[in-house]
Amino acid sequence: MKTRLLTLLLLCCGMTAFAQSDYYERKAKDYLKEAKYYLDKAESYDREATYYNNKAASYLSEADYYTRNGKYDKAIDNAKWAIDAADNAKTQAKWANDARDNARDQLRWAKDALDKAKR
Repeated sequence: MKTRLLTLLLLCCGMTAFAQSDYYERKAKDYLKEAKYYLDKAESYDREATYYNNKAASYLSEADYYTRNGKYDKAIDNAKWAIDAADNAKTQAKWANDARDNARDQLRWAKDALDKAKR
């Protein structure tokens, strides 16, 4: 009877340890999934920033063209649009950096969870 009770007790302890390990492995997997999401968002924001930078360059080129041809109202409009596009690019770049920071945090948490799973 004592051996059965002792075996049952050891089995329960072993299952608890396994359940904890499995929990941390699942958490690590979830953190990795979130990190991938944030990295994908960062890439998307980078593409948008590039788009807006190209748009700003195009507007500046147009402003230069209109300035050379004496159409100053159109040149001013294009210069304003270039400033707006540059601001949008700056915002997108900031969001990309924030997304990368979030991904870095998720990866750190995944590492911590895997370290706990190994214990």
